[in-house]
Amino acid sequence: MKFEKKLKNVYTLYYLLTLHRHLDGDPEKIKKDQNKRIHKLMKRAYKIPFYKQRFIESGTTPDDYHCAEDLVKFPVMTKPELRLWMQQEWENHPEKHDSLNVHSTSGSSGVPLKVLYTQKEQGCSDANWIRVLRDAGYHPFRGKMYSFQTSHRDPNAKPKRDSFIQALGVMRRKVVSEDNCVGDGIADTIRDINEYKPDMICFRRNCLVRIVAYAEKHNMPLWKPKLYCPISEMVDDVTRNLLKKTLGDGLIDAYGLSEMGSFIYQYPGNDFYYVANDIAAVNVYDDNNNLADDGRIIITSLYKKTYPLINYDTRDLGKSYVKDGLRYMTKIEGRMNDMVLHEDGVESSALMLMRIANKTVGLSQFRFIEETYHDMLIQLAPDPNNTSMSHEEIEKHFIDSVRELYGDEFNIRIEWMDVLPPDKTGKQRCFVCNVKKEQ
Repeated sequence: MKFEKKLKNVYTLYYLLTLHRHLDGDPEKIKKDQNKRIHKLMKRAYKIPFYKQRFIESGTTPDDYHCAEDLVKFPVMTKPELRLWMQQEWENHPEKHDSLNVHSTSGSSGVPLKVLYTQKEQGCSDANWIRVLRDAGYHPFRGKMYSFQTSHRDPNAKPKRDSFIQALGVMRRKVVSEDNCVGDGIADTIRDINEYKPDMICFRRNCLVRIVAYAEKHNMPLWKPKLYCPISEMVDDVTRNLLKKTLGDGLIDAYGLSEMGSFIYQYPGNDFYYVANDIAAVNVYDDNNNLADDGRIIITSLYKKTYPLINYDTRDLGKSYVKDGLRYMTKIEGRMNDMVLHEDGVESSALMLMRIANKTVGLSQFRFIEETYHDMLIQLAPDPNNTSMSHEEIEKHFIDSVRELYGDEFNIRIEWMDVLPPDKTGKQRCFVCNVKKEQ
């Protein structure tokens, strides 16, 4: 292992000591610190050829950027643009391969994106996550965490053993494979959780849903942790209600991207989301790329300086407000590229479909699948402990709501399942379009 990789833990400790201890605080000081970081980042980006060209295109210089609001002057970066730049950096600098961390994501498009992190950048991302958990009430040194093995880790690598310090009861963490979270293997996972008694559980959303649904269906007791965080996928209202009913009120809703980690958080008891303003600048743009309260979430990473991420279009939609100069999110919705395709070439957002479930009780999961221009499959999984609406009532609600949106455009088929399986990426998408545009 290269020397640089051994430094990651040093960088993590450094950032733990230098990042803001809490996400809230004096708004004036938080904004002032963020402004300095933005200007410093833009001065550094000006020296990078990829970004130098974007400065030239916009007719601006680093002196034009002193706050998050100024970033509206800078070109928006798309995922294809980032993918091409990252690939070029990887191919043109093979001497750096051993010292970099590489995060890959396929996303809903299925086209892989390779994101490069230096060890210092990775250390900051790790420190931010520790800081957030600590801020939410988890003790990183005394607490016990139960989490899944990420896709970034070599699946053939041997399971990590507890370090000497973990054997002493410090920074305890049990990392398990999600491969066991299917079928009756879920029972083993539940028993393992009950035996370990973690203070914090971090799993993909769909795995947590399957665990909770299995426990309810089979009347198995399930340990209630102080905190839990469903990650990698959006937490819709159906999922939120299901998890809170079984696991309690300790839900941390974290929003992030493989491109830069997580940076927006809703803590238990809050009806809004904090932005980690010392590592990210978050703006919301309307369709004309003007600042707005509702619209596309546009992010700038303030800690990725070797491979900056500036004015990146997440393609996610959000609702927000600005108070004392700081932006707070109130809702984060699905991707804009979750589009319903119509035979006349028109596209419409699938968000209207996904909102149908918000007025339904008695469900643990749902998924819309547009199979053809005129066929839609709706997959539903029942909540075994909530039968206030019958299957027939739920089906009628979904069918009537879809027809209210699209008339008789779709033949609708309902399929009930005990648990909805994730797709091949391991994620649980609420809308899938199987129609090819050239069709």
